[in-house]
Amino acid sequence: MPWIEWIAEAEATGRLRELYDKYAGRFGVDHILKIHSLNPDSLEHHYSLYAHLMRGPSNLSRAEREMIAVVVSVANDCFY
Repeated sequence: MPWIEWIAEAEATGRLRELYDKYAGRFGVDHILKIHSLNPDSLEHHYSLYAHLMRGPSNLSRAEREMIAVVVSVANDCFY
């Protein structure tokens, strides 16, 4: 499994801290976002793309989109 260095939530400062606070869910910041912590611009763009794909206009429901994400994660042997 690859290892990508990231900045922990407790260690985040400045713009990264602001983005972590903005995008944190019930259980903190998702790992898929933390991998961008060394490049906050990348984190913000990743989240914007994700939000558009999951909540933007589509013929698929949110549940259908989530199901696709789960199936792709399983196929890639990724923890979802």
